[in-house]
Amino acid sequence: MGILQTLQTQLQTLSNAERRIAEIVLAEPASVIHTSTASLARRAQVSDPTVARFCRSLGCSGFPAFKVLLAQHLARGAPYLSRAVSAGDSTDGYINKLIDATQAGLEAVRTQIDRSAVEQAVAALTRARRLEIYGMGAGAAIAQDAQHKFFRLGKPVIAYEDNLKQRMAAATAEGDTAIVLLSFTGRTTALLEVAEIARQSSAVCLAITAPDSPLAARCQHAITVDTSWEDTTLYTPMTSRMAFLAVVDILATGVALQLGDRIAPRLRRVKESLLATKTDK
Repeated sequence: MGILQTLQTQLQTLSNAERRIAEIVLAEPASVIHTSTASLARRAQVSDPTVARFCRSLGCSGFPAFKVLLAQHLARGAPYLSRAVSAGDSTDGYINKLIDATQAGLEAVRTQIDRSAVEQAVAALTRARRLEIYGMGAGAAIAQDAQHKFFRLGKPVIAYEDNLKQRMAAATAEGDTAIVLLSFTGRTTALLEVAEIARQSSAVCLAITAPDSPLAARCQHAITVDTSWEDTTLYTPMTSRMAFLAVVDILATGVALQLGDRIAPRLRRVKESLLATKTDK
């Protein structure tokens, strides 16, 4: 049963305050995805803590998690494309649905991400003299994006998507190398084996992956993102990919800030090197 059906079924058993919240959600589920806790509380004429209790009564940790669940419910159909669209959607309809799902996914990242884990990962990446990024399947595209971001920061960095190359690179990695492993599920056997090889070679391993996954357990550092609301084995991981890209951007920005004034001249030179490739306005 989806979240809206659950609300409809339980509507008469809710308190007056929670019923007003539920009625707003049932009437305008798509708009609630973009609503803040304070805004929804004002509309329902309840307190912010009442909204939080309402969400917890539905098994959600808070309002951001509830919005993810709501986006998941609205996002159904169209196998192998995305749960966020359905056959027969208008152009405006699928544009709004995909953007709604992406926004809800990014809100989930904001809520879930462990700030302490980010600080430790940024410190490890800053200390490393060389970075290697491993991703397979959809994760390979994210690995390429990570390489594009980190190479500007003055560190030798390479992205590997071929598993044989990953294994060889991990086997020869040294202690001053940080290896970032990307996996939506954290259960890909090939990457688990690579993580073990990397640990044996004394490299520092950082996973960007699912919470409580085998890959997270095998790495010294892990930034976990729960994307279980999007079945990445059946659907193209659109929203999940955006969530992982956001984490990569967070880490790259953190490293840039740690490097401080040392990085500004380098980034300026990178920018200036591109000027000749553009036509005049």
